[in-house]
Amino acid sequence: MRFILLMCFSVILVFSCNHKKTKRQVESTNKYARHFIISEKPDYTLITINNPWIDAQDIQYQYAVLRNENSKAPNGINIIPLSPSRIATISTTHIAFLQVLNELDNLKAVSSKQYVYSEKFHQIDSKESVTEVGFDTNLNIEKLLELNVSVVFLYGISNEIEPLRKKLLRAGIIPVMIGEYMEQHPLGKAEWIKVFGAIYNKKELANHYFDSIANEYQKLAQETTKSKSKPIVFTGLPWNDTWHTPGGNTYTAQLIKDAGGLYVFHNDTSSINFQYDLEIVYQRAAKADFWINTGTAGSLNDIKGMDERLTLFKAFANKNVYNHNKRKLVGGGSDYMESGVVKPHLILKDLIQIFNQTDSAELYYYQKLN
Repeated sequence: MRFILLMCFSVILVFSCNHKKTKRQVESTNKYARHFIISEKPDYTLITINNPWIDAQDIQYQYAVLRNENSKAPNGINIIPLSPSRIATISTTHIAFLQVLNELDNLKAVSSKQYVYSEKFHQIDSKESVTEVGFDTNLNIEKLLELNVSVVFLYGISNEIEPLRKKLLRAGIIPVMIGEYMEQHPLGKAEWIKVFGAIYNKKELANHYFDSIANEYQKLAQETTKSKSKPIVFTGLPWNDTWHTPGGNTYTAQLIKDAGGLYVFHNDTSSINFQYDLEIVYQRAAKADFWINTGTAGSLNDIKGMDERLTLFKAFANKNVYNHNKRKLVGGGSDYMESGVVKPHLILKDLIQIFNQTDSAELYYYQKLN
């Protein structure tokens, strides 16, 4: 009898402990993103950013968003003020995340306004004048201090960002490393809306937004699996006889696959970009059906002017060349590069329409080059 009672007590104790842990410490499970983790602690939300640039190995940054003014976090963790009201962003993708959460009014500084597409941003700028503070190592920290900025949404392409990050910390400004560009799946990039949602205490809104666009994306991708034929697709343009093209396990390759296409480099399972000679790309893509993402080229004549050999591709001859420059400002602002991070379902929809040769006038980000 004692044994039975002891066993019952043990089960109850274990259940109670697990229930207590679940209630007070919950770690979110991302559906697609691999470079951040959000954990709910008793007094704060812990945001952990992992390896936010290509060559990063075992790099981790942690941030605590306190529940209230009386909450505390362990030493060594950067504390982000709840719903920071004076912020700066270095990438236009950050603007897209903020706009989804209706937090653009808190933006006081950007790297360069000419590269921002958002109409909402330019409306705010015309009224309150958002300040330009430069890029990377040229970031004007003194100007940030004058603006009383408390948080800078930062990104890096290598560990050369570390001196700047540490300089910001010494100045009393929290640099939040955003590494959404590292995600290999389009929905992985979009899922970073949850990081911004945690910072601005809008977790439900962020989750709802992500779930809605993820459902749309998945429905579209599911429809393409019914197609028996897969058009062959290649991307990019050469620069000084070197062609930079994404590996087969990248964001672009995933979009092509989900849109029902067959990427010419799908067997190269790298998650980084390759550099090939034009001749090698021609061997792979000479008979490809579609050519997309043609960089700065806005017409077929632009491509021909770069290199006469580019006219030999079948896709060029058939005028099946498309670029994501339909929504672009004269100054350089690209909506594809900006809001595309939070609207991958619209990019996917465009590619499906392209590969199925539907009316190009209905495309959102892309347009056919003539």
